[in-house]
Amino acid sequence: MATKRGARGAQGIPGPAGPSGRQGTVGATGAAGARGARGAIGRTGARGLTGVAGPQEGAIEGKSRVQLLTSIDKHIDNIYRELDVQMRRTEQLQIELRDLRANVRRLIGDSN
Repeated sequence: MATKRGARGAQGIPGPAGPSGRQGTVGATGAAGARGARGAIGRTGARGLTGVAGPQEGAIEGKSRVQLLTSIDKHIDNIYRELDVQMRRTEQLQIELRDLRANVRRLIGDSN
């Protein structure tokens, strides 16, 4: 009994690639080329004039240095002022906590 096949369907997704083939042999390295001759050394030129030594890199001189130090002094004063305010606030909080603790202990003692 002979069966007939229907029409061919659409092609599916291709499968994975097969393994790589073997690597070929490495060819011979060519001969090194000839080296050129070294040139003659030229004459040394005349020495230039020596200039006045300037300030070291990053050094601040004159009026701008005084302004910088004045600004730093003002910043330090501001820091001390802020620390003083914080210390006073801390002392106030300690006093309030001490009073609160005393009240809590008094209430605990009264309930027993």
